[in-house]
Amino acid sequence: MKNSGFSIIEFLFAIVIATVIGFIITLFAKNIISLNASAQSSMTAMLEGRKILSVMVAELRSTIPSALGSYPIEAVSTSTIIFFADINSDDIADRVRYFFDPVTRLVQRGVVLAAGEPPTYDLGAESFSTIMTDVANGTSTPLFDYYDGNYAGASAPLSIPLNIPAIRLVRITIKIERDPNRAPELTTLTSQAAFRNLKDNL
Repeated sequence: MKNSGFSIIEFLFAIVIATVIGFIITLFAKNIISLNASAQSSMTAMLEGRKILSVMVAELRSTIPSALGSYPIEAVSTSTIIFFADINSDDIADRVRYFFDPVTRLVQRGVVLAAGEPPTYDLGAESFSTIMTDVANGTSTPLFDYYDGNYAGASAPLSIPLNIPAIRLVRITIKIERDPNRAPELTTLTSQAAFRNLKDNL
């Protein structure tokens, strides 16, 4: 009578095939989960970044002279901008500072509220908040670029050292890197703000 069962070799061969198929399926599932997590992280970073950029742009657009009558923009660099705006709606300009620390990879916001009569700014009372983490801007990607009134969308930014009274628009570029070990590595967000109260081309 002929034996219709599996031989030892056939059984071992089937186990090897099943193991290989299981490994491939596991690897595929792991890749899908990893890609999905990366996509979700990138989307979250983009949504959060856009929300924060909209706040920055709104404040920059509303720049006004300080409570002491000084120029609306106090200081600028590729990683910092200090300006005056009424951020608490009390009709008095407050001192606002946005700056990037490449060591901590944070973009922070420092605020000094105008106080007293006449109003003054106590820099020792500056309050800080972190507005963005995991920022990966390098020396080749300034956080802030500045343009004069002739900017039409394609010209190069103003060169350093900057002539503050010539500035009419600031472009903000933020690169976010949640996890360097996952692709896509970087999420890049860009926006720009024209200083409405400094327009001289109307």
